[in-house]
Amino acid sequence: MRLPEFIRTTTFRWTLTISAVFFAAVVVLTTFVFHQVIESNKTRIDGTLVREIRNTVGSDPKIVFQFIQTRLSEDPRRVRLAGLFDERGQPIAGNMRSIPENFVPDMQMYDVIADREDDQGAEKQAAHAIGIVLSDGKTYVVGRNFDDLVALQNDVLNMVGTALPPAAILTLICAAVLALRTQSRIDEIHRMALRVMAGHLNERLPTRGTHDDFDKLVAIINDMLGKIEQLVTEVKGVGDDIAHDLRTPLTRVRAALERGRDGATSLDDLRKAVDKGITGIDQALSVTSALLRIAAIEHGQRNAAFGDVDLGSIVSAVVDLYEPAAEDMGIKLLSGGISHWVLRGDRDLLFEAISNLIDNALKFTPRGGSVTIELVRTDNNLMLRVADTGPGIPVPEREAVFRRFYRSDKSRNLAGMGLGLSLVAAITRLHGFQVKVADSLQGCTIEMICSPAAA
Repeated sequence: MRLPEFIRTTTFRWTLTISAVFFAAVVVLTTFVFHQVIESNKTRIDGTLVREIRNTVGSDPKIVFQFIQTRLSEDPRRVRLAGLFDERGQPIAGNMRSIPENFVPDMQMYDVIADREDDQGAEKQAAHAIGIVLSDGKTYVVGRNFDDLVALQNDVLNMVGTALPPAAILTLICAAVLALRTQSRIDEIHRMALRVMAGHLNERLPTRGTHDDFDKLVAIINDMLGKIEQLVTEVKGVGDDIAHDLRTPLTRVRAALERGRDGATSLDDLRKAVDKGITGIDQALSVTSALLRIAAIEHGQRNAAFGDVDLGSIVSAVVDLYEPAAEDMGIKLLSGGISHWVLRGDRDLLFEAISNLIDNALKFTPRGGSVTIELVRTDNNLMLRVADTGPGIPVPEREAVFRRFYRSDKSRNLAGMGLGLSLVAAITRLHGFQVKVADSLQGCTIEMICSPAAA
């Protein structure tokens, strides 16, 4: 027969295991403690018997009689033994009918079986006994029975044994409750996962506000679902954007080819039509290549190329590359700040990111303006700052400009695909950096912040 599902859960099994270990520890500890207590009491009582015997050495026989009477008068549990015997071993006083077998009165402690006889009857008792021969030849023996201590230990162990079954039942109940509670949360997660797999990406698991492990797990799963929904939405948006951005150049290619086919009167006219078609196809390929490159970077496929790179030398190389273009455009390209800063990264990707930032700044800076790139240290961070004197970016659009294919109204008449800053954002995320559009009095300032952990 198949066991109920909650019994097969890890929570149920671990609860039983821990409870079993706890119960075993209680039994072992209780047994050990009471054994040690009993042995300690036996040692203390044996010491008392030795002192009693030593106090009788050289004493008058009458005093020995008084010792026996005093010793036996305060014995409601019938555990004390005492006897005075003549030279022939016949009892004279006390509650012992005879000297125990294999007993020698030599001031040493013996384990004996004593014949006890008093007002309540006769019986044999296991005891510790010690004896001495008095000066008049009589033998004086005292002893102590430990059955009461052993009975106390057995009673305690019996009580522990009696308490274990109810405790075990209570443990089973607690284990079942915990297992059912855990199974309920797992079933809830499973049902939600099925709904997500069915396409309901906006579904989220409810939290109970207890801040326990399950609430933490639910929070992580909800974050994961949010990220999945975001990624799927982005993929859908990218697909729509690709379709939209490729439709225009492909339409132009088709129209140019049709016009060339229908209206060409010479070979040169056909060549011009084909050249226009090739230009449009190249634009479409550029869009596709840029998107694939961004996807590869965002999925961390370039981590293997990471090494120690000098960001200052990369900045210098980019400035050298763009200085001629800036000069032709009538724009001053300025650089400054820290000349060397070594960090972990991909040199080619960082070069491409900085190139895109400068290219974007030059594109929006009018003739006679300037573009400044500098490395500065702020709060133990390294910051790459690119500032231009162009029209700037409005505050509502500062986050949107890093999205794919986003183009503000100011850039509609400029060449480009709207992927440059998206590529910068992907590269900075791959390196653990941050990129943002900062406040500036004039133009646009973009900052790429490198944290100490990445440096």
